[in-house]
Amino acid sequence: MIKPFHLSFVVPDLEQSREFYVNLLGCKVGRDAGTWIDIVFFGHQLTLHQERPGMAARPIDHFGPILEKTHWQSIAQKLTAGGVGFQLPPTVKGDGTDLESGKYIVKDPAGNLLEFKYYVSFSSALQISQDADLQ
Repeated sequence: MIKPFHLSFVVPDLEQSREFYVNLLGCKVGRDAGTWIDIVFFGHQLTLHQERPGMAARPIDHFGPILEKTHWQSIAQKLTAGGVGFQLPPTVKGDGTDLESGKYIVKDPAGNLLEFKYYVSFSSALQISQDADLQ
């Protein structure tokens, strides 16, 4: 069983980030301390801190969830309807095979790259990753 991860980062505008993660992506707010919030990000925990002196926002190269295909498509539609541009448009590889997968990349308001993926056979994708780790 895969366990949730925790990722914490600083954002230049906490309310703008809340709007993106909660109202656009449909994530839930966990704790809210005023200067930071926990976001339930597809079963994982993001802690977003408001930038302040001594805590500068720095974009993260990329991170993101692995979703079911229909959820992946639904999020892409929400992003499009919300006017969010794709850094990498929705792309599908191996269409119709057991190795079918898809991904797209967008930027959140803080400039973090979010990569959304799906695998038709998640267990096959995990096995391929584990085999690569052993080499």
